[in-house]
Amino acid sequence: MLWVLIGLCSFTKAEATSEVHEIDVYGHVFRSKAKLDLVKLSYPIEETQVKRSINNIPITQLKQEMDAFSAAFQMDDMAYVLFSQKVSKHFCADPNLAKLLQYQILKERGYKLLLGYNSEQLTVYGYFTYSLANVAEVTYQGQLFYDLSFQQNLALCEEELIEYSNGVKNIEINQHQAPLFNAQQTKYQFSTEYHEKRYEFKGVLNQSLINYYHDLPSIAFGEIYLNYHLSDLAYKQLIGDLKKAVSNMSGQMQLNFLLHFTQVVIPYQTDKSLHGREKFAFAEEVLGKQAGDCEDKSVLFAYLVKEVLQLPSLALVYVHQNHLNVAVAVNGSQYNFIHNNQKYIVCEPSGPGLQAGENVYDWKNASLVAW
Repeated sequence: MLWVLIGLCSFTKAEATSEVHEIDVYGHVFRSKAKLDLVKLSYPIEETQVKRSINNIPITQLKQEMDAFSAAFQMDDMAYVLFSQKVSKHFCADPNLAKLLQYQILKERGYKLLLGYNSEQLTVYGYFTYSLANVAEVTYQGQLFYDLSFQQNLALCEEELIEYSNGVKNIEINQHQAPLFNAQQTKYQFSTEYHEKRYEFKGVLNQSLINYYHDLPSIAFGEIYLNYHLSDLAYKQLIGDLKKAVSNMSGQMQLNFLLHFTQVVIPYQTDKSLHGREKFAFAEEVLGKQAGDCEDKSVLFAYLVKEVLQLPSLALVYVHQNHLNVAVAVNGSQYNFIHNNQKYIVCEPSGPGLQAGENVYDWKNASLVAW
């Protein structure tokens, strides 16, 4: 028996499709000539009817088209899961039928999956080798599977297992490079005053990547958040402008300038109001939203410190205060603590006016996370 969170549902006979389908994938158009004879599901959902439908959807052509499109944009497994979700929803107005199609696509690709059901819904679960936050999960044969809808704040319900896919592939994510989505751009313009001097920053961001990051579930804090660079144009312009801005400053003043930049040009805003759900954002996403909570602002600050000043850092996670800030590696006389023979100074990107070394919370109560 599986205990999970309720998602959306529906089931009923479908129509054969023969036209060319055009599906938006973060600004890029995926075209498919696949003809799918989809059998609608009836309610209440019964195990026998779902089992009859499994493996009876003719997806050979669709999978070939999807694999070619995926390879062209260097999608990792996580990106492919989101891609399969978009394709399935396009072909199936019924959310449960879409989940069944997605399950079949991912099963044919060889992933470890579970298909669960109750009288009102189907749920597809996948096995990941890294931790996700705020996502429904179940344990099967000692392994943790996550709900591939990635929905949050859902009511508890009871489900039963229909099928384990017997796949051998885990759903991996490229820890060093995002997919090559680049069809859409958006402009940014930031300005701030520091030590009685005005600074202006203008350029473009990769809106396709921002939209992709928005769809990702929250991935546990780690190297990926700093490894995922800004897109080429954004990196060249913003990092170049910030390097120029701090070029004549002392080391401590450089750090305080980047801290001020993150505090001021990115106003604090909760995930709920910004995204409609809890999530951890990547640097380009934070710049695109031009707002963020403590985790988002900390990711951006740590990324800028790494790229502009070439300084490593640690994430400081205050579990009981539900807060996060950053400790930057330094060599000077001003520091807050030593970890692994390296001095660190605590920086608070969320609190306007706080200088490096000033902290609302006691760092001794924080967990240290390398990224």
